Amino acid sequence: MLFADAVQSILGDKSMKKLVSIAAIAAVFAGVTTSAFADSNDTLSGVSIRIGAFQPLQDATRNATSNNWIAGGVDYKLSNAKLMNLSQGFWSISLDYTERQGFRNMPLMLNYVSGKQVYWSVGVGAGFDKFVDDAGASNERIRLAYGASLGYNFQNTEIPLFLELKYLGSEQPRVAGLGLYLGFRF
Repeated sequence: MLFADAVQSILGDKSMKKLVSIAAIAAVFAGVTTSAFADSNDTLSGVSIRIGAFQPLQDATRNATSNNWIAGGVDYKLSNAKLMNLSQGFWSISLDYTERQGFRNMPLMLNYVSGKQVYWSVGVGAGFDKFVDDAGASNERIRLAYGASLGYNFQNTEIPLFLELKYLGSEQPRVAGLGLYLGFRF
């Protein structure tokens, strides 16, 4: 209970409810898709779930909120997608979420991923962004989102763990930043 209380004191009641809702959705999604990927031996296949810290790059955003936000994300490998016939990697769909004190970055992106133990990805999509402008008004709309990541898959672990550094960009630079994540694949 102490961990939940600490997270709630950092995030507040509304953000805690959102975090719990997202975790529940991710758990249901993971349970539904796990059996579909149980026979795969590819360490980059299936579903990936990550949690970590996000830091906005713009000083004004950090001053209005804080330096570090809690962040999370889900990736789903598109195993049969044949876009542009790139043979060195695969395509995935990702959804990331990070929010703090009226600022939100939630990109839904199509990504190209390449590599095995050390991997990289680039993606583009739609960002469901929200921020407080200089006049104090809330600005919320869908904007262009893009991202890039560099990751490392840990070998010889029971659970396929990975560490990932991810840039989440937006048409609105007030919600863009870097995230450092620890995650697992199944």
